[in-house]
Amino acid sequence: MNEGKVIKFYREKANLTQEQLSKGICSVTHISKIERGLTEYSSEITDLLAQRLGVDIQSELKHLNEIEAQIHLLENALIKQKYDEVETIIQKLLNFPILVVSEFQIRFELLLARYYCSQGHPRKATKILSAIQKDTSKLSLYESYLLNHVLGYYYITEKKYINAIDVLKSINPMQYRNHEFYYILAYSYHSIDSKVLAYYYAEKALTYFKETNNFNRIIDTETLMIVQIGDNEYLNFQETAAQYQTLLQTCDICNFIDKKSKLLYNFAYNRYLRKEYMEASALYKEAMQICEKNSPLYFWSYEGFIRSSYEGDLLEKERLLELVADGMSLLANNPTDRLSQILFTMLNYELTHHNELYTFIDEIALPYFKENELFWFVQQYEKRLFVHYSESNQAEKALAVAAAILKV
Repeated sequence: MNEGKVIKFYREKANLTQEQLSKGICSVTHISKIERGLTEYSSEITDLLAQRLGVDIQSELKHLNEIEAQIHLLENALIKQKYDEVETIIQKLLNFPILVVSEFQIRFELLLARYYCSQGHPRKATKILSAIQKDTSKLSLYESYLLNHVLGYYYITEKKYINAIDVLKSINPMQYRNHEFYYILAYSYHSIDSKVLAYYYAEKALTYFKETNNFNRIIDTETLMIVQIGDNEYLNFQETAAQYQTLLQTCDICNFIDKKSKLLYNFAYNRYLRKEYMEASALYKEAMQICEKNSPLYFWSYEGFIRSSYEGDLLEKERLLELVADGMSLLANNPTDRLSQILFTMLNYELTHHNELYTFIDEIALPYFKENELFWFVQQYEKRLFVHYSESNQAEKALAVAAAILKV
């Protein structure tokens, strides 16, 4: 019946009516039924119709079959984050004009939206997702769950973690076997500082990645799990440190530079929380050295290095101020990295004991953290603001912050 799809697609592409195409070959009624797959037909008729359209129908049918295989490869490559392979497959599929009438067109569009999100093109993803959401009645069950899966990914790229959780939890894992969505769910819970649920769903994701031999994502997931327990004072930190070292060695073996830099950053942060400032500063510095310069992770590591050095009294104040000035100078060329700009501004105020620090936290930093659902930062700086207002006898402001903390 796919012959009818091919005939209809190329007839409409040639701007021919059914009457014009069928003239001298078959009746209009017959070609209508062929295109809709409602009748049996001889290969002689479809060959004559294809010949009039200038189409190699056997080649097009082969392309339709190949599209299914390529879609599966594309989904797999996206899960494994093999983006060079993803781009090759996307280009290959786009070279098949017949894709638009295949049963995999919607799935391709959803996977394309997922790719755009991963590459920092949310507007392109929004355009695709909005069009599909206008009529979800045509979606198969798998496509409905895939839509929710991609929406979850889209929401975390937009830092809308609550939205991501809501849409991902509507997926039935018994009916949708792409359990990569568990990782996105775990990351969303991590982002709102819900450690127990983040760990719970990360364990489910880890099981899936191990079953599918996805070593790349195993490292991501184990890193996420370590982060949930790394600052737990009741657990043996030596075991956590050993886990970090094992993952770092795996990154070296597999040449996962990007993942190693993230691991180093997280490991440094855990050391910082334990007030192991010398070890933290060394790890932050190593992360800076291997990650892409001027990337958000570079600036977060830079800020962590300066803060650890400051609180650990590892560098002279003059040198610390030079480092802050250098970081802020680099950030001037990165106007979109608002979070790093805020972190460096607060660090600068702190080092210079500037009176504007708490005004900046109250009026600039906290509204940004709340708007972008950066709950860990919200909790950290609301507590700090509360202590400041309490110690400076600003009771009304202290009560307002206390009310916000209790609400969170």
